[in-house]
Amino acid sequence: MFNDSLAPRSGPLRPTGKPIVNISINGTAVTDWKQFRVDLNGLGAIDTFDITLPWEVTDSPRDSLLYSGSTSSSDLVTGSAEVLIQAGFEGEGELVNLIEGAMDHSAWDFSKQDGEIVTLTGRSYAARPFDYKESAKWQNMTSTAAFKEIALSHGLTPIVPVETTKLVGEYTNEDHANITREVSHWDFVLYLAQNEEFTTRVKGKEWFFGPNEELDGFSDDPIIFSWGHNIDEPFRIERAPNAARNLTVQVISWAPGKKKGGRRIIENATLSGGSNGHKYVMRYYYPNRTRDQCQQLARGILAEISKNQLYGSFSTDWFQDLSNERRIELQGIGKGLSGKYFVPKISITGSKEQGLRVEVSFTNLPLEEGGTYG
Repeated sequence: MFNDSLAPRSGPLRPTGKPIVNISINGTAVTDWKQFRVDLNGLGAIDTFDITLPWEVTDSPRDSLLYSGSTSSSDLVTGSAEVLIQAGFEGEGELVNLIEGAMDHSAWDFSKQDGEIVTLTGRSYAARPFDYKESAKWQNMTSTAAFKEIALSHGLTPIVPVETTKLVGEYTNEDHANITREVSHWDFVLYLAQNEEFTTRVKGKEWFFGPNEELDGFSDDPIIFSWGHNIDEPFRIERAPNAARNLTVQVISWAPGKKKGGRRIIENATLSGGSNGHKYVMRYYYPNRTRDQCQQLARGILAEISKNQLYGSFSTDWFQDLSNERRIELQGIGKGLSGKYFVPKISITGSKEQGLRVEVSFTNLPLEEGGTYG
């Protein structure tokens, strides 16, 4: 049992209004739904969703979006689906867009006992640049100019709070990047973000490219969660789990040289392993270091991280203000564990029985997805 003397019982509780969920397909709201899951996978990552909906085999459907008949069927049978999931609470302001994106996969299940259902699985609109590959052609443009062109080519609105001045070609030359091979637009933008010390994030049809502190909520006070108050089980904290989660420490330096601005050096130290496919990168900048010094620094930082990193997750009711951009503060679990944490992943689930729930993954390190380029 938790220690009452350590649990301050502070932090927000779920709004008292009735949960509201709106799900639309191709711009039309569905009349009913069974359950859904939205995974907000953090900065530099692609969010995903799956929705389970009732299905009818009939010529007189209650919902024209969700049926198959003898002479005609819903567009879901042969066409594409643009999905929007919104959630909120009655009397608690506007609904929040949890995710907006396209269906990748649909599956029908038929049961005499449970009836017919269809499950839609998909990704946010970040999937558009993720799936599109070509050779780099932006060497004579700045990073922000290249990003804007890429975003617009995928029907996304570029959000660029800070303009850059260095040409993309200067980065690719310094890194000896192979600009002739094909690379996804998503990985290329991650590469640009890493060089500019930016982050990138797709929400709805807006694509952000800029410093972390320009993200909505990044500089806000952390949301407080207290054990015994607004944290539910399962609640678990581990040390150094990234030993099996593909973590790379990247040390970047500029060494004096004949070239304008000197010579740029990048050295990596990596803990490999894990099967979840995520490749996290932490970047550190040190001026005037040699390549050997950068490699030693990277290895030393990685070793220190292995000693000090905390990572965990807990369940709770969903809060509208909870996001990957905003930190949380854990209280009531004692010295060394209580404190402020980043939120690399949020999994939101909705069902008629359980309402709106969320699993919050947290870490004391500012982890971001790392792209591959060059």
